Amino acid sequence: MSKGYAFGASDLKLGDRVEVMTTKQKGILISEVVHLSGCNTFQVLLPNVQGKEKGEMKVKHCDHLILRKLEDKEAVFGKKDNLTDENVFALKGTDVNAEWIKAATKAKKEPIPEVDEAVGVEELVIMPGMEVWHKIYNMPMLVSCVYREIYSKELEYCLTYMHEDKEFSVNARAWALVPMEHRINIYADANGKVGAVGDEILSCMGGISFD
Repeated sequence: MSKGYAFGASDLKLGDRVEVMTTKQKGILISEVVHLSGCNTFQVLLPNVQGKEKGEMKVKHCDHLILRKLEDKEAVFGKKDNLTDENVFALKGTDVNAEWIKAATKAKKEPIPEVDEAVGVEELVIMPGMEVWHKIYNMPMLVSCVYREIYSKELEYCLTYMHEDKEFSVNARAWALVPMEHRINIYADANGKVGAVGDEILSCMGGISFD
């Protein structure tokens, strides 16, 4: 079994403010996915980019390798790159109220999200590549990826199964799954190295095995 599947790729945390280096768009990390391939991707909320509907903010899925964590002085919502204590506000602690928030937004101060330190989040014990028994569907399925949304304490497992030669996908929490065996181990010969870390991924890709 691969031992390298984990959240927190590139030491990024949900709530971090980042730049998508390929497009120079800036946003906030709102969820992270651990894939069967061993690579981690993040969903990035882009406040300055309009989504499909009017007034909707766009959410982009990005590989962790193309994300750069912003410096403290770099803005996400505005265009200023000289953020100070006077032109930002962060909802931390208990001394927060609606009037204070309204005043800060009216003054167009930069909102700094609280970083999710993942305290109390359930442990990742069902790994990508595992075959599990779904207690509700009453059938075996394969875990293709695992993801977590910001501030959520529970992990969500993405599962695939075959029916009449067609592939279907469902999501489930850990309590609905019974681990059976590790069917697919992509990095069996990679000494636990997982993910795209420089040239290491080239040697890892030769290690796929089916048990």
